[in-house]
Amino acid sequence: MKQRKKMLRGSYTLEAVFIVPIILGLIFAMIYVIFYLHDKAVVYGNMQQAVVHIATGRKTYNSNEEWQQDIQENLWIFQVVSGEVNKDKLYIKSEAVAECSLNIPVIGYFIDSKQEIRAEDKYLAIHPEFIVRTKGILNG
Repeated sequence: MKQRKKMLRGSYTLEAVFIVPIILGLIFAMIYVIFYLHDKAVVYGNMQQAVVHIATGRKTYNSNEEWQQDIQENLWIFQVVSGEVNKDKLYIKSEAVAECSLNIPVIGYFIDSKQEIRAEDKYLAIHPEFIVRTKGILNG
């Protein structure tokens, strides 16, 4: 009796070589975008909260490092690298810059490995909480 050898085809392996990295890359890119959007919202929220605290007199910042530490709170993947807050008689001006550098090879094909969040805002020194609440409504 002759034994027949089964012919193994390499189509599954070839498909896996092309499809699995693309799917994994897309999944990693989606997770990274979720982290990016979370941190961007947190930076803006922390800035607005800190400005309200400054205007109401609950907090004063003696240095820019204190400001940056407050903005850094609850960020997942970004690091605040610079930022400052200035209060004059009419306005409270705030800004913050956060950076993230992920060197994951698969993500590098879809998006840049270095991202930056740059946030700056200006509020009236009198009742900024009203401006914070109604800013979206007033801007249309």
